[in-house]
Amino acid sequence: MAYAMLVLSAVCFAALTWFAWIGQLGFKGLVLVLVAGVTFWLGRRGLTRDQRKVIDLPAKILFTIVGAMALLRHPISLGDGEGHVPLHTAISSYIDQVDTTTFVTFALVAMGVKFVGVITSAYGWHLLLRGQGIRFPFWQKIMTSFLIGRFIGTFMPSTIGLDGYTLYEASRYSNQTARAVTAKGLEKFIGVTGLFLGMVVTMPFGYSVIERVTEQAGRPEAAPLLAGAILLVAGGISAAVVIGLVWPVVLVRVLELLTRLVGGDPTSDKLPPGAVGKVVRLLKQFTDAVGAYHGKVGLLMTTLFAKFITHFTTAVVYYFTGLAIGVATVEFWPVVFGSTIQILATVLSPTIAGEGAREAFQAMLLSHQYGGVAQAVLAGALGFIAAEAATLWGGLFLWTRTPEWRPTFCEVDGVQVDYAWLADDDGTGFSADKVAELQGQRES
Repeated sequence: MAYAMLVLSAVCFAALTWFAWIGQLGFKGLVLVLVAGVTFWLGRRGLTRDQRKVIDLPAKILFTIVGAMALLRHPISLGDGEGHVPLHTAISSYIDQVDTTTFVTFALVAMGVKFVGVITSAYGWHLLLRGQGIRFPFWQKIMTSFLIGRFIGTFMPSTIGLDGYTLYEASRYSNQTARAVTAKGLEKFIGVTGLFLGMVVTMPFGYSVIERVTEQAGRPEAAPLLAGAILLVAGGISAAVVIGLVWPVVLVRVLELLTRLVGGDPTSDKLPPGAVGKVVRLLKQFTDAVGAYHGKVGLLMTTLFAKFITHFTTAVVYYFTGLAIGVATVEFWPVVFGSTIQILATVLSPTIAGEGAREAFQAMLLSHQYGGVAQAVLAGALGFIAAEAATLWGGLFLWTRTPEWRPTFCEVDGVQVDYAWLADDDGTGFSADKVAELQGQRES
């Protein structure tokens, strides 16, 4: 049955690819992508773990390629009764009108803003390690490992890059794997919360984006309802995490209640069945991680603020990329708010580095702000390029990580370590297998 589902998924995806190529997706495209996605998911569930690994990356690559193709070949109107042309044609025509000086100036500003966000994100990781009693030099070790991780992440799937590499180095040089795993687990929760917090903070100033989207959908009266739904989800998650960081006992009680509601035993390690079990597992991971930072609320709040700045600056990048392509009328707050939604959609999309999804959501949410679909797609793509250019040079630091390299210092519980466990290091360094092992410990 699993293989039958995968074959059906492949057939639907092939049809979807054809309609994308001829620029005629519409409602049938939506149906095809839903059927292909559901049947792929059902078929994948019937495979072994090793078989899933074989098909996951090719599927993600194909989805990225077809998604980008569908976006670029989508017909858009040129206005003034000139008919429709593929998006890539409109982009090619528009690029010739961009002033070089304006482009370079604001592209550099966008890169600078993104780099500020990278620094704050690295600082958040630095604080979480300190909360576990592990202290490294920030600029020499933490910051450079972040840049190396971002470099590796450009070429590797999943979170093997940034998350995996920073976890690997913290574990390797401190010899405190369990503590580093705890810090990384909590960083993921706080990081996502920083993004949701960005939505909540910027929505009052960018409400016009919601009005525009509902107006285009022919339902302008639905704007308050959509805004309320966003606030409910983003604000609810943010509030839950903040409460968990400040008063973890509240989430412990929620855990116990959820477990009892489905007939489970809150004193047992066995998870309840179904979706509730997954929620309980996430809450348990979060509360266990927070419990390791007992009495360090100030440190946790500072980390949350650092992660908020990280995502906020990423959204701000798209304002400056709009200016870079010559859209002088672009407004700051609507673009920042719309971009926070786009960032979340990009994170959740089954594509490589969010390619195609980023530009599609930017066009759907902010084409009015940028003055057209072509400009919105350009601004979205340029945002990714600016972010990568701001940190891609981090690959140079990878050359410094020889078997003999050591941080200037590494203190565990205030005591300088002697790195004795590295004496017999084979020098193989970072590998996906080592990261997978560490991440497995984090998820267990």
